[in-house]
Amino acid sequence: MHWKLPTWLRRFFIPRAPDTAATISYETKLMAARARSILWALRPPAFDPVTARYASPGSALLMRQQLAMTLGHLSVDQVAAQRFDLTAQLRERLERELRVPLTYTLGYLCQDGQWLCCTPIAGLEQMLRTGIAPDARVKLHVWLTLPSHEIIDPTFWAVLPAYACADERKNRGLFMHPDQMLGRSYHPQWTGEGFVRRIGLLKEYDSW
Repeated sequence: MHWKLPTWLRRFFIPRAPDTAATISYETKLMAARARSILWALRPPAFDPVTARYASPGSALLMRQQLAMTLGHLSVDQVAAQRFDLTAQLRERLERELRVPLTYTLGYLCQDGQWLCCTPIAGLEQMLRTGIAPDARVKLHVWLTLPSHEIIDPTFWAVLPAYACADERKNRGLFMHPDQMLGRSYHPQWTGEGFVRRIGLLKEYDSW
């Protein structure tokens, strides 16, 4: 469905070599992902960017406390398997603690020249058309984006522990602006929970 987008946005949906894709700004990729989500009637949340950044010793401490409460009792395998649900849960808790809207963001990563958790957009769009088999394993990652475009990634250390840095494994999460990342880039494909809800990857809970 990306052919419905303006040409300047459509070009960001074409699979690229990792080193080429990494040169596109996170802000542009996020805007394209939100446009795609709107086209597929997934009702993504509003996103109002700001220039100020939220990462600080205080906010990092709040994040670590919430990660410890939410993930501390789970094994690495459980965190990896439940990453879509856990990130949705953390979004609500962190929004209350940080007092800032967080955008549930789906996509893939590139680290040290390798694509990680990457499914081409054509394959993801096919899932929206036909659904997926029960218990299917989908190559897709999830993280949270702040209005500053800073990223909170609470599960990468469990999904791909060999690629996570020591601090990320210790803190059970990452809180950083894409501009500060060395050797890793995030590539949004969808924003909001609409995609994972529609294909059945995100469960409903009465309370968290």
